[in-house]
Amino acid sequence: MPEGDRGLLSGRPARRRRARRCPAWYPATGNRRQATDCKRVTRPVNKRRNPRLEILHDDDSFCAVSKPAGYSTVSERWDHDRICLIDLLWSHWKQTDSAAPRPHVVHRLDKETSGVILFARNAVAQSKLRNQFMEREVKKSYGALVKDLPDPPRGTSIFQVAENPARPGSMRFQSNGKECITEYQVMEAYRDHCWVEARPRTGRTHQVRMAMAKLGTPCICDPLYGDGQPLFLSSFKRGYRKGRDAEERPLLGRLGLHALSITVRHPVTDDPMTISSSPPKDLAAALRQLRRWSRA
Repeated sequence: MPEGDRGLLSGRPARRRRARRCPAWYPATGNRRQATDCKRVTRPVNKRRNPRLEILHDDDSFCAVSKPAGYSTVSERWDHDRICLIDLLWSHWKQTDSAAPRPHVVHRLDKETSGVILFARNAVAQSKLRNQFMEREVKKSYGALVKDLPDPPRGTSIFQVAENPARPGSMRFQSNGKECITEYQVMEAYRDHCWVEARPRTGRTHQVRMAMAKLGTPCICDPLYGDGQPLFLSSFKRGYRKGRDAEERPLLGRLGLHALSITVRHPVTDDPMTISSSPPKDLAAALRQLRRWSRA
């Protein structure tokens, strides 16, 4: 439009407003995706590219899943097109019930953390389960593969944290922040690593990861609170020989943290339930190699 044909705003030509763009998971209307015409749709799940979910518990009230590492619990603000865990679960439910409602989020796990996570099937169950988390009634147990050996090997880590404005999405230690209480115990010790059980009594973001870092034993492959380095067999197997032309692959190339179990009261019967998940293949393989080649 020529400048002379525009309306005036404060004596100057008014700027033409640009159409708001929608994320890729909104349907397009006409030639443009405009926010006024948007309705949310389900991201299609490619069964060949995405893992089959391990369902640990499922009834009319809630579902427990063994979350695979590498999947966010819900869609990320900056990456709406990427499949998240809630999409995988919803797709699983629709295989037996095409009218299954979208899962309700109860709590979350970090993207690179694997293990037990809960979803509710309705808003009432979601509210009851969430209240248990808020009242600190839920008992959680994590397995952490960490560097070195914490001293003492069993104890309680107490510290305060706050959001880190210099690094969005991370936390920092801060004396006037929110309190974190984590009980821990070494389950297996190796020469330069150990397998630790951590039981958080509070529910702060990255609490277990920060507790391990505070003890001087950060989780393997933690880019925020450790060095972010993967675990290689050559780092602990004496006499390791690499192939002439082969590049060594890491035993564990993601965060060494797994949600082992969770204990809650059933949202309908009020009976206590403990739901457990064994370490996935990558973490289990790393532990086997450490037991074989790196016994303390």
